Amino acid sequence: MNYIMKRIVSVLLITVLTSLFFVGCSSNESESQLPNPGNGDLNETFVDPDTASNTTQVELSETDRLLLEGWEEKSIQNGQLPACYNFKPKRGSVSNYLEVSVGGGTDVSIKVMDINSEKCIRYVFINSGSTYNIRNIPEGRYYLKIAYGKHWVSKSENGKCIGKFTSNQLYEKGQDVLDYNLQYTDGGYSVPSFKLQLDVISTGTSNSFNSQNISETEFNE
Repeated sequence: MNYIMKRIVSVLLITVLTSLFFVGCSSNESESQLPNPGNGDLNETFVDPDTASNTTQVELSETDRLLLEGWEEKSIQNGQLPACYNFKPKRGSVSNYLEVSVGGGTDVSIKVMDINSEKCIRYVFINSGSTYNIRNIPEGRYYLKIAYGKHWVSKSENGKCIGKFTSNQLYEKGQDVLDYNLQYTDGGYSVPSFKLQLDVISTGTSNSFNSQNISETEFNE
């Protein structure tokens, strides 16, 4: 992680009035054969090719390194990621939604996880400074896995798509529950829907989103 990040998160329950949560050189020559540099000067005699090569590798950005390893950096529009990202998208018949607004500090990938099965039912990408609605979530109880960062890269591995951010990356698991079960009353029922606002800002800001940091591997499970 390039630096510590926290989010401002505000969550509003839209249709159900209950509270909710809501991130040194080796040489064969003798010393007498080596030319002596001038007073205070260095010449090519003191350049270690191995050291120079290592310096070049260190200067490569994380994105450049991954591109050399076969990853691809693509511009992704807001919306659901392809099903090859190791999840089976599920849609319900109820007209509900999770509205996610993302600030200008980060792009976001969100996985909607079924609490009972621990399976991802929706996986979406949302660009910074934009809003996206995840609609028709099946009845059930869910939590979120959220990845923040910049420069999304992906590749195909063993017939599956894998992806991740290469800079300013942060991975979180929400500890609060999104209950998308219909709320029945004497007069009928109400449909739960939620709003979530996410951003990455400087450290030291409080937030109301109950979450814990997780690793990249845990996010992709």
